[in-house]
Amino acid sequence: MLGSTLAGASGAGTIGIIGGSGFAASVLAVLTAPITLLVAAGTVLTVGGVEAGCYFVDERITEEEEVFEILRQAALTSNEDYLKLFDVSDEEAAETGAVSRVRIPDEDGVYQFYEVENLYIVNGELLHRDWFFNTSLGNIAAALVAQP
Repeated sequence: MLGSTLAGASGAGTIGIIGGSGFAASVLAVLTAPITLLVAAGTVLTVGGVEAGCYFVDERITEEEEVFEILRQAALTSNEDYLKLFDVSDEEAAETGAVSRVRIPDEDGVYQFYEVENLYIVNGELLHRDWFFNTSLGNIAAALVAQP
């Protein structure tokens, strides 16, 4: 009886050790399985490819003349409290050094001025080029129609 009690205690201890390490062993087995790594690598490549594709598909308007024309069209019908374009002709810019600017209120209602040469549009969102993160100035929609 003493022998069976020791064997039983030993067996119970072993089962406890095996039971306690079952979750960790399962996690380790899943993480190190070659098929899991291959599926994970495939997922990373697929998601990365889709994101890269979306980056190149974004409608970007970065040319200053095109951005200026869109702002000019938007300023014709917009409320001047929210968007005001200060147009400077090429002659005036050459004489005085002035540049075309746009006035847009910030979150606090204080007017901010942005030079048109630092603005661009991505998917209908007007953005200002800054040192770190570019500032979103809001959504803008206008259609340019080519003159025949």
